[in-house]
Amino acid sequence: MNNAEARKWLDGAWRRVLETGTGEPDSEVDRLVNSKVLSIRYAIVTQMLGKIADERRSLLSIQLGTEQRPGAWDARSFCSAVIVPWVAENHDLLGKSPDPYVNNPLRRQRLDEGTHKLRDRHEWDALVAFLAPLDELGRTKLEAAFIRCLESAARRLTAQSFGYQIPIRVSLPQMLRVLEAFLAEASGGLRPLVVTAAMMTVLGRAFSLFASVSSQGLNEADSSTGAPGDVMCQDCNGNTLLAIEVKDHALTLADVRTSMQKTRASADPLSNLLFASPSIRTDEREDIRESIDAAWASGLNISQIDIVDLASAAFALLSEEWRPKLLREIGTELDNRADHKHRRAWHDLLSNISGGADHDRETGNRRG
Repeated sequence: MNNAEARKWLDGAWRRVLETGTGEPDSEVDRLVNSKVLSIRYAIVTQMLGKIADERRSLLSIQLGTEQRPGAWDARSFCSAVIVPWVAENHDLLGKSPDPYVNNPLRRQRLDEGTHKLRDRHEWDALVAFLAPLDELGRTKLEAAFIRCLESAARRLTAQSFGYQIPIRVSLPQMLRVLEAFLAEASGGLRPLVVTAAMMTVLGRAFSLFASVSSQGLNEADSSTGAPGDVMCQDCNGNTLLAIEVKDHALTLADVRTSMQKTRASADPLSNLLFASPSIRTDEREDIRESIDAAWASGLNISQIDIVDLASAAFALLSEEWRPKLLREIGTELDNRADHKHRRAWHDLLSNISGGADHDRETGNRRG
C-alpha cells in the first residue's frame, strides 16, 4: 500500500474499532500506547502500520541508513504523512507532535540498537519486546496485534475530553438544527438523555428553577436508585421539584403506568413528572390522556413534550448568551458518560455550524 492507501486502511480499521467497542484493558499494549514517552506512543502505531502497508519492512527498522540493511525503510516520512494527520484529526489522541521521529530516541537505524544509551531504557525495551516477535509472524497476526493497539488508543480517547468548538454566537435556528441532527441518530436513548440533562441544568440556572440537576446512567435500573425519573431537578434542600422520564420513542400507555408506579414507590414525594419524548402513540392517545387526568386528580401533574420543542420555546425567551452554554453543557455531559462515537458526532456538528467563524475552543479558556 502507498501512503494514501495505508491511511484509508487505518481509517477503516479505526472506524470498526470505534463501532464495536474498545475492548477490555490490555496491559501489554496499554503500557505502550499510554507511555509517558510520546515517541513510543507514535512509534508503536507507525512501525506496525508501516509493515502492514509493506511486509518487506522490518518492524524494528527506523531509518534507511547508508548500509541498506534488509527491511530498512523511512519510518519518519511514513509517520509524518500518515500517522501525524490521523492523530491530529482524532483529537491528538497520542499527543501533539508535527514530526515525532525527529526526537533523538528515534534517530537510530533500528529500535533494538543502542537502547542502553536511552534515558527511558525500560520503556524502549518494552516496545522492542512487543514488536520483535511480530516481525516474522505474518500479516494476519500483525493486523490482530495492531487492532489491539487501536483498541487501546480508543480507550485512551474515551478517557480524555474533546476540544469542542463552541460558537461565541449561535442563532436559535442554528441551535435547534444541531439538536435535531444529533438526536436523529439512534443511540439507545443515550443522546436524548444527555441533551435533556444538559438542558435542565441550563434552564435551571437561567430561570432560577432548580438548585441542582442529577441524572442516572443509561442502563442503571430505577430500582437501584429509587429515583422516579431519569433526570431529577431539586431545590436547595434536595427536594425533587420535577422528575423527567426520557424516551427515544413515542410515549406509550405502558410508559405512563410504569412511571406512575415508580413515583408511588419513591420515598421522595413528587408532584411534577415530565416525559421528554418525541410524540405520543396515536392509538393510545385517549387512554394516556385518561391516565394523566387520573394522576392529576391524585396530585401528580404529568406532561409530555419533545425536547427540541422545549428548547425552541425556552431559549426563545432567554438572551442569546444561554445558547452556547447549552452546547457546552451537552459536551460536558457527553464527556462524563458517552463513548467516542457520540462525542465525535457532537464535535463534528458543532464544527459545521455556519455563520460566524469565531469559536471558543474548550481547552480551559471558557467564555460566556
